[in-house]
Amino acid sequence: MKRASPWRGFHWPSFFLMLGLCTVGVLVIYSATHSSEQADLKNASVQQAAWVGLGLAFFFGLAFSDYHRWVSQGWFWFGGGIFLLLAVLIFGREVNGAKSWIRFGPVGFQPAEVMKIAFLVGATALLMSFRERMEKFRTVLALVGLALVPIFLILKQPDLGSAAVFLPMAFGLLFAGGARLRFLLVPLGAGLAGVLAIYLWVGHFGKEIPFLKTYQNNRIRTFFDPNLDPLGSGWTIRQSIIAIGSGGFSGKGFLRGDQNLYGFLPKNIAYNDFIFSVLGEEWGFLGGGLLILGQAALLLCIAWIGMRAPDLEGRLLAGGAAFPFLLSAMEEPSWPCVWPRWG
Repeated sequence: MKRASPWRGFHWPSFFLMLGLCTVGVLVIYSATHSSEQADLKNASVQQAAWVGLGLAFFFGLAFSDYHRWVSQGWFWFGGGIFLLLAVLIFGREVNGAKSWIRFGPVGFQPAEVMKIAFLVGATALLMSFRERMEKFRTVLALVGLALVPIFLILKQPDLGSAAVFLPMAFGLLFAGGARLRFLLVPLGAGLAGVLAIYLWVGHFGKEIPFLKTYQNNRIRTFFDPNLDPLGSGWTIRQSIIAIGSGGFSGKGFLRGDQNLYGFLPKNIAYNDFIFSVLGEEWGFLGGGLLILGQAALLLCIAWIGMRAPDLEGRLLAGGAAFPFLLSAMEEPSWPCVWPRWG
């Protein structure tokens, strides 16, 4: 009998969308850092390209493996992710005020990023053990409780942005698993209530959140009133808005963004937290719109793959991956005007 090709059923549209988005990311990071005099910033695009290459290797490795085997080992991967989160609190390197990186010589990684994958697989394993009780409220509580473990450890770093991913991921898993609609409101409502409480406590009442560092509280506070720190966080917000607005419809052209080139957007954050502002200035509304459309198309591909999955495990993995991707896609364009940079 002729053996089926491993490429059979491979979803090429999602692959090319992903590759295109990664290429755009490397190009815009290069534009944001090419004029920097700091070696680590100047090499940021090369490092990003290397991570893209490594990511592609993992992508193909996972694409041609049996995901049932990964789910069967879900608790092992979840435990490994928790171990890394504990290790970074002890041996981690502090970057931008958060102890969130582990480095081995010139190579470093964030355990919180590894934990996202570990949680996805571990949570899928948990829900598979509850598959006959997916519509029960205790299943929702068990999953939310599982999500709170990495959330608590990541907040100890503290990295609020990474911690905020896990409840949307839990929502996606429950949605894909067919949980009752009213139960889906638990992780969604908990996440929205937490965000609203933070905004009111810091932005409206002017208080500080104990588990956040001073600079994180200041970022939230100056988001509501940039004049509170006109040369710090407030300056960055204003300059990012100016950069996007000055790009007009078609942008100023690749490597020609004045706000970025002359340092009005601080170079140490322009290539990461405010990379959309660099893209908006150089590629304009047209480039930014096409980027968002590309992300939306990839999200639809993930949803399509999940709906066509042959079993519950496949649907859970796709659903759990879709919602954090949606959150990440919304973050970058939203930071100047919709919500604060809180990492």
